[in-house]
Amino acid sequence: MPAFWLTWSGLLVSFTGSALTRFGLSVWMYQETRDAQAFALLLFFGIIPLSIGALFAGPLVDRWDRRRVLMLSNTLARAPTVIVMLLWWQGDLALWHIYLALSVNGLSNAFVLPAFDASVRLLVPRERLAQASGLSQMMQSLGVVVGPPIAGFVLVTFGLGSIFFIDIVSAGLALLALVLVHIPMPERPVTSLRRSVWHDFVIGLRYVVERPAFLFLSVFLALTVFGSAFVYALSGPLVLGLGDEAAIGLVYAAFGVGGVVGALALGVWGGPERRIPGILIATLAVGLGTTLTGLRPNLVWIGIVITLLGAAQALMLALHRLVFQEHGAPEVLGRVFAFRLVLTAAAQAVGIVVAGSLAAHVFEPAMAAGGALEPWLGPLIGSGEGRGAAFMLVLVGLGIIAVTLVSASSRRVRRLEDGLVAAEAMPDAARASGPPPAASASDRRRPPSRSRASAPRQR
Repeated sequence: MPAFWLTWSGLLVSFTGSALTRFGLSVWMYQETRDAQAFALLLFFGIIPLSIGALFAGPLVDRWDRRRVLMLSNTLARAPTVIVMLLWWQGDLALWHIYLALSVNGLSNAFVLPAFDASVRLLVPRERLAQASGLSQMMQSLGVVVGPPIAGFVLVTFGLGSIFFIDIVSAGLALLALVLVHIPMPERPVTSLRRSVWHDFVIGLRYVVERPAFLFLSVFLALTVFGSAFVYALSGPLVLGLGDEAAIGLVYAAFGVGGVVGALALGVWGGPERRIPGILIATLAVGLGTTLTGLRPNLVWIGIVITLLGAAQALMLALHRLVFQEHGAPEVLGRVFAFRLVLTAAAQAVGIVVAGSLAAHVFEPAMAAGGALEPWLGPLIGSGEGRGAAFMLVLVGLGIIAVTLVSASSRRVRRLEDGLVAAEAMPDAARASGPPPAASASDRRRPPSRSRASAPRQR
């Protein structure tokens, strides 16, 4: 696994540098506006380009050399950082500059995530995929752990310009790591290269839709991410209603610590034998953690609960990725992960916009002193700045719990993974083209011949 470790390390450094810049810009923006909706829009423009870019990224990742895709994407993702840094030095930095820079950054990252996730299957032995999935999730969580504390210290001590410089250096280190590795490419028919990008994306979409387990997991994850986006969008106003910028950095770090713990747990443990029930249990914990986050106006309480929430969410995401890596055909995994990214990024972007708008115009005024909901809910969860966001988190958490319990009550949902395991006995070409055809009535009545029954199964 040397190539995996080197690629993982380079992207870890790169993601951490990006986390510093995102945190620094979000603090700068909130200090300038004190507007929850503007804060949510900043998050929106960092995410929605992921969904748009993934429409093209999946087919191209499956066609192109994935190492070169990672190198080029990481380089292009830092170009907006350089421009924003120059505008800030000149005193001309405006909100629309940040929104545009985040959009370009998101389009570039739309290629990074599918390229890396699709490459893991080719860099890691099958028996080590659970460990690799946990490490992949930890790579993103570590940026949340170390990013805000480091960014807060650098921001106070050296200023926003130093954060930009660290981000650019981190991209250079990631590029150096990628230069030193070799990432193999899966075999593809020559005729597939003559198809259009859109046609290739449709093939990947059909590959997911024709497999009930993949389709359910994609839709279920999108719904969960939509709810989790409220935590992402509202944690800033929630914490800043109780403390200062240093407090929000610590809360973000607590969420990241939980994410690292959850990802490491999967890497060491390997996860449950039946992945889908494990995903449902982890999602139930995500809903419970979201609900508890908004119940008490206390920073220590929020820090503890959000740590548990980060662990549950990291475990859920890592198990979800593991199912696709274990049972997906390598030659279409780029498109499969791109489709997954389209759904989740779109759901997260919509959730952020809805959360910011509702918080700014409905729930925050309603939970302020003298607001419409304050007399009834104030004695239970508190009132004032940030408590409207807290009440929204309680509602969203209960919604996630309800959706998860309804899904878990279906035996068909709990056993969806059996269909993927059965498909593993098919040849690779048949697996990539679709599920096995249904047997006719006469076929089901006809017993298998001795020679057919004793023939070894092809892989």
